[in-house]
Amino acid sequence: CVPAVPLLYFPFVARDGFDAMQTIGHGLELVVSKTWSVATAIPVVGSILKRVRSLVPDADDQNILSLFVLVWRYRLFDFTNFMRSHREALKRGQETGDFVPGVCNYYKVMADIITLASGPFWHFVPMTKGLTRKQCHDQFHHTIAKYLDAKQGENILEFGCGFGEIGRQVAKISGANVTGLTMADEEIVGGTERIKEAGLESQCKMVQGNYHSMPFKDNSFDKIFGVYTLKYSAHLNEAIAEFARCLKPGGRLVSYEILVSDKYNKEDKQHRYYVDNISHSTCMPPLWPATAFREAASRVGLVLKEETDLCAAPNTGTWYSCFETTGIYSLLMSSLTFRLVKVGESVRILPRSFADFYDSCLLHPTTDFVNAGRLGIITGSVMMVWEKP
Repeated sequence: CVPAVPLLYFPFVARDGFDAMQTIGHGLELVVSKTWSVATAIPVVGSILKRVRSLVPDADDQNILSLFVLVWRYRLFDFTNFMRSHREALKRGQETGDFVPGVCNYYKVMADIITLASGPFWHFVPMTKGLTRKQCHDQFHHTIAKYLDAKQGENILEFGCGFGEIGRQVAKISGANVTGLTMADEEIVGGTERIKEAGLESQCKMVQGNYHSMPFKDNSFDKIFGVYTLKYSAHLNEAIAEFARCLKPGGRLVSYEILVSDKYNKEDKQHRYYVDNISHSTCMPPLWPATAFREAASRVGLVLKEETDLCAAPNTGTWYSCFETTGIYSLLMSSLTFRLVKVGESVRILPRSFADFYDSCLLHPTTDFVNAGRLGIITGSVMMVWEKP
């Protein structure tokens, strides 16, 4: 699950004050919008303004400036307590195999931060040359619908769906009926609201449940899919067995995950360092190798129909290139940045333990995705498709 972050996690923001700021913000947005429309209509001046605007990233897209907004928004947050609970949860997960509490604790903070830094797009997609990141994500929604072979009237399940964004897009594109499955209360509420806003009540719904033991009858769905969600599972065999149970004969299972590739060498210290950092930073179980997916699916009788690296297509950049092109990777890798963070904390510009948080949850796993991706030991763009005989 990737729970949303309600306002109660930010006790330093009063509800009345928050509402007032929202009202003021909407008013300013309207004034700025009208002023912009007038200014851009002026010859010469308009073309210059549009050129400048093209250099500034959208607020809901990946943006290096969001790091500065992050510092301001969390200036009163208790990072000391958060990092203590983070490490305790990781230790319990490693001892018991139950990583769910740790993942949920992690996303109490990181859900907001990831959205702040990357907009609504929480997964990596192939970066097609000539397209913006938003356009690449829109293209990915069509790609998912294609690999599902989604058709009007079919019943499709998206497991571990978060707020159900991809499922809603599949419903729009194909006309299929899509059910989103998540454990988080906030995501059930938020996902249902988004379904209403999109006018998709007749096609989409949210259901609360655990994908290791789903609240559905056998042979319930024509297609089942998940995007970047099985990385939270410590019990892959159980999950895939559930998908097979709920698929109709002839049904299709589609998985798009962050995987340890066949190139990974567990004897290589550098390989282990990058891969372990990704799991430890996010409080997740160890990442699954691609071989584990193949074996788990085969064990329950699913037949592999296709396994494709979407980034192998012509004119396509790597799945992690969004961190490189925005400058985020270079900024995080700079030792100067980390020194400035530590100085900022020592003079109380930054909250106590922010440097620890920066190193454990921002620097890692971001730089590890890029470094491991460059080595080819982690992949975030492989589409795997199975069918149930």
